Amino acid sequence: MVSVYPKPVRYNIISVVQKVFSRIITFDLMRGYFLVAIILDHLAFFPNGLDWWGARGELFVTTAEGFFLISGIVLGVVRGAKLIDQPLKKVSVLLLKRSLQLYLTSVVLVLLFTFLGWWVFTGHPGLKYGIAPPDTNILTLLWQTFTLQYFYGWADYLRLYALFLLVSPLAFWLLRRGWWYILLAGSIATWLVFPAGPQVPDMTQELLQPLSWQLIFFAGVIIGFYWQHITTWWRALQPTHRRTISFSILCIALLTLLVNVVSAFGSQYFDLSAYNMTAFHHYEIYVQYFDKERLPLARLVLFAVWFAAAFLLFHRFRAIITRWLGWLLLEFGTNSLFVYTMHAIVIFFVHVYLLPGSLLFNLAVSLGCIAVIYGSLKIPFLKKIIPR
Repeated sequence: MVSVYPKPVRYNIISVVQKVFSRIITFDLMRGYFLVAIILDHLAFFPNGLDWWGARGELFVTTAEGFFLISGIVLGVVRGAKLIDQPLKKVSVLLLKRSLQLYLTSVVLVLLFTFLGWWVFTGHPGLKYGIAPPDTNILTLLWQTFTLQYFYGWADYLRLYALFLLVSPLAFWLLRRGWWYILLAGSIATWLVFPAGPQVPDMTQELLQPLSWQLIFFAGVIIGFYWQHITTWWRALQPTHRRTISFSILCIALLTLLVNVVSAFGSQYFDLSAYNMTAFHHYEIYVQYFDKERLPLARLVLFAVWFAAAFLLFHRFRAIITRWLGWLLLEFGTNSLFVYTMHAIVIFFVHVYLLPGSLLFNLAVSLGCIAVIYGSLKIPFLKKIIPR
C-alpha cells in the first residue's frame, strides 16, 4: 500500500485522514517485524542475541500467520474498499496479473534452488530438506513444479499467495454484494476439508496447506474490506469498554505467551517434568493441537488473541517504534514480497557456506543477512525483476 509517512518526531494524529495513515503504518510496522522474525527463524543461527524476536519459530503460533493476515487485510483495503467504485473486471485483472507474477516467481525459485542443489551443491548438508532426488526425470520435475505439486526452498509460501490471489476476484464479487458471510462460510468449509489429526504424512500436509491457510488470508480480506466499518464501530464504544477489552486481550495474550515460552524452552534450564512441560510433551501438544500446516482451531484462537494484542501494542507505541526502527520495519513492511523473495535467496547460500558458531558470530551473520536484504532494496534492477 502506498502511503505518506509523517516524520516520527512530529507524529500526531489530529484528523480522520491521519488516523487512516496511522493504521497503515501500524500494519506496515508489524509486517516488517514479522519479516525480520521469519528471516531470523529460517536462518536459525542460534543463539544470536535476537532469539526473542521470533522465539526461534518454536511457539505454538509463529509470525507467518500474522504476515498472511496482514497481507489479506491490505489486499481487502487496496483492491477492495479503495476500488469499490471501479469495475470488478479492472480489479480482477490486477489480481490475476499479480497471481501470475507470484506464480512464475515461485516456479523460477523452486527450479533454481533445485538445480543448484543437484548440480552445484550435490549432497551438501546445508541444503534444505525436501529437495527432489537427483535422478528425478526432468519432465516430471517440471510438471510437478508447474502444477505446484513440488515446491522447494525458503519461499515456498509464494505458491499460497498465487493460489489465493487467483480466487480473490470471486471473494471481492461476494464482498461487493455484502455477502461476506458466504465468503467466510466457504473459507471455513474449505478449512474443514483438510484431513483431521496428526496421522497425515508431512509432505501431504504441506501439499494440502492451501486448504487451511486460505482461512487466515480471506479472513484478512474481509477485515480489510470492512476496515473503516470496524474502526468506526470501535471508536463508537465507550472508552471504558475499549480499555476493558484491550486490557483483557493483553492479559490473556501475556499469560498464554508466558506459558508457551516456558513449555517450549523451560525444560532446557529447569526440570519441569512434574508439570508435563518437557520438550517431548511440548512437541506432543504441538502436533495434536497446534500443527502449522493443519491450523487446528486451538492454533487459530491463540493466533487471534496474540495478533490482536500485537496490533494494540504496535498501534499504541507506533511513534516510538517508528522513531527507532521505522527505517527498517517500514522499508521491509512496504516491500514485503520483495524482502520475502530475497530472504529465500540469501538464506539458501548462507546455509551452504556457513555453519552456526558462537553467539557473536551468529549475531554477525544474522545482522549481515538483514543488511544484505535491506541493501538489495536500493538496487533498481532487483526491484524491477522481483515482485514487491
